[in-house]
Amino acid sequence: MMEDRRNWAGNYTYGAARVHRPATIAQVQEIVAGCRKVRALGSRHSFNAIADTPGDLLSLERLDRVVALDRARRTVTVEAGVRYGPLCRWLHREGFALHNLASLPHISVAGACATATHGSGDRNGNLATAVAAIELVTAAGEAVTLSRDCHGAEFLGAIVGLGGLGVVTRLTLDLVPAFAMRQDVYEDLSLEGWRPTSTPS
Repeated sequence: MMEDRRNWAGNYTYGAARVHRPATIAQVQEIVAGCRKVRALGSRHSFNAIADTPGDLLSLERLDRVVALDRARRTVTVEAGVRYGPLCRWLHREGFALHNLASLPHISVAGACATATHGSGDRNGNLATAVAAIELVTAAGEAVTLSRDCHGAEFLGAIVGLGGLGVVTRLTLDLVPAFAMRQDVYEDLSLEGWRPTSTPS
């Protein structure tokens, strides 16, 4: 059971009866099949009750490994609890990157994709658009894999699923070659003499 039952912001306390922390997909299947009501819990970054339940919560924090890197196809397969910060450091060492990122490094990959987190315009899709395949555990405890190549619209409807189709256990993400970015930060600027360029109407 988690010692801290609050979300990341501290504004919500989960009321679930139990919190499970499986370390393997087989354990996820056993827990899901044996629970009357269960919801998956990622990095607890939602600010409301969407992840809560009067039944059981299933934390994915121990499912945090990189499973496989396919250099030829430019994809990486990860467990659902992997967080963007550690994943991106690992990918950078391998010469790869994700096309878009969350603004915070501790957000879990599965949670961010399931909630359609972050968008950067119509030519740089949100985090869920990088998903090439998804593995989830259904209410019966069955592991199901859907992919962009094989399942078409059914696959697209499963990515931003808010946990409604099952507990996501693995995702395969599209990669791009590693790239460098520069950020210019100007500190301690004076506002003296500053004037708006236009007047609000």
